[in-house]
Amino acid sequence: MAEVQEELLPGEQQQAEAAAADEEAELAKLQAELYGAEGDGNGASEDSGSEAAQAEGGEGGEAAVPMTKSQMKKKARLERMLAKRAEGRQREKAAKAQRRAEATERKAAELASMTEEQKEALRKEKQAKLEAQREADRQLKERLKQSLESGPRVVIDLDWEGRMTENDMRHLVQQINFSYAANKQAARPTHMLLTSFKGGLAALANKMISGMDKWCVTRTEQHYAEMFCSPEDKSSLVYLTADAEEELEELDETKIYVIGGLVDHNRYKGLCEQQARAAGIATARLPISRHVQLASRAVLTVNHVFQILVEYYACRDWAKALDIVLPKRKRADYAKQGQQQGRQQQQGARKEQPASGAGGGAAAKQGEKAGEEAATASGAAEAAAAAEAVGTATAVGAAAPEAAEDATAGDVGKVAAAALLDGGSMEVEAGDAEEGRGSKRKAECEPEAAD
Repeated sequence: MAEVQEELLPGEQQQAEAAAADEEAELAKLQAELYGAEGDGNGASEDSGSEAAQAEGGEGGEAAVPMTKSQMKKKARLERMLAKRAEGRQREKAAKAQRRAEATERKAAELASMTEEQKEALRKEKQAKLEAQREADRQLKERLKQSLESGPRVVIDLDWEGRMTENDMRHLVQQINFSYAANKQAARPTHMLLTSFKGGLAALANKMISGMDKWCVTRTEQHYAEMFCSPEDKSSLVYLTADAEEELEELDETKIYVIGGLVDHNRYKGLCEQQARAAGIATARLPISRHVQLASRAVLTVNHVFQILVEYYACRDWAKALDIVLPKRKRADYAKQGQQQGRQQQQGARKEQPASGAGGGAAAKQGEKAGEEAATASGAAEAAAAAEAVGTATAVGAAAPEAAEDATAGDVGKVAAAALLDGGSMEVEAGDAEEGRGSKRKAECEPEAAD
């Protein structure tokens, strides 16, 4: 039952397998750089002693070329990756064993606390769940087998391996897996065909997807044009591409719909449509623009196109099928909503700026007023102290310091306002202004004392 559940729910399993495939690809690349494409990378990487012997040269043989620093670094990196992978596998096995032991202990404790009636009820419940799962699996197999006989035929053309990178091929394998999962979950599955399933793509798919040989699909190494070579079958072929002029109106069960299995990130725009027309095959595009407005060009992934066909075959409603399958990020209304939110945030930020400027002006006025009051008070105190030190002061001599105090008070107020606006320290600047004013009074008072 565990194998059936993993096949029905491939998401997390496929992510782990894809990560493992990426790691294997990197290891293979490092091994090829170190030992060459013809050498046995696995054997060489596992036996570090033999590698050292080959590098230093064996007895009675020719001395091998010494490794460069770059090769030595790559070799060390390869060994670290292998050690890390082995350590991770050991940790995973230990964690699984611990979880199994804990589950066993937990179940034993629960059974020990149950009565005989409760144990009997638990056994019946488990048996009912098992029978329900078996019935669901049987119905699923029946639906898939029936789709191979009477369902509409949907071909995924995999004859594009030469135009894809290894990373693109891994993405394509994942999309094929998602397409099969969507077909299984549908109430009315379609007949899924994988043509040109050969070479490196087939090896990578069998490596990344466990149990792919048990799929209820048609796999063949033949090209779809070779598989459907009769005039009647060729007239039934419809290649689905976003560059086609004709729009698909209905899903005809007598037709054979072909999806290009190409992950190219728009590097080969219009290539599928050109080759289909050159081969005399009809082309069509999904009626996306009629029901949904996309934010960009109507180019979808393989699994999205396949799932749209599956959903439409089940409900016969393009709008509903597109709404179920298309992600929000591809829709224009979703993109416009994000742009509107961004503009609203910018407008709110702009509104806050004048408010802060008005607040700064008020703060400046308050600071100027406070500075004038502080300067007037300190100036009066200093004037009294200077008059007491001199002893006698004339009316002219007393009027001059008061005028100086008034002028200096205005200067201090301006300094205080500037300090509030600039966020600096008003006390330091006000103190410097007061010190300058005191020096001025002292200079004016000293001639009077001398006389």
